[in-house]
Amino acid sequence: MQKTFNFFYAFLLAILGFGATLMAEDITLTTYYPAPYGAYDELTTTGDTYLATTSGNVGIGTTAPGAYKLDVIGTINATAFSAGATIGAAGTTTITYVKTVNFVAQTVTTGTITVKDGIVTVIN
Repeated sequence: MQKTFNFFYAFLLAILGFGATLMAEDITLTTYYPAPYGAYDELTTTGDTYLATTSGNVGIGTTAPGAYKLDVIGTINATAFSAGATIGAAGTTTITYVKTVNFVAQTVTTGTITVKDGIVTVIN
């Protein structure tokens, strides 16, 4: 009876131990201390990337961005661009601009520029 009892517990322990090793997962997390800092020649991200989310400005081609949220030194290439505009129907953007200012009469006239799929279609 004692041998059967010991064998049962040994068998149960072996099964539970073997089952636990089959369910184990390994997670590897590599960290660097101190954290990397400084200027990077190249920075690649996947998914969404957020820079200066609480304050400050972002500069491209400059180490001292000016008063604008995005300060680019150099040529910009974009498939779409919106500046103070109202997004319209698919691919259409309407930009309002100041046409004339009459200081004597204290009037301002505005116009609109409509851009559809990157092409200016109407200027009023």
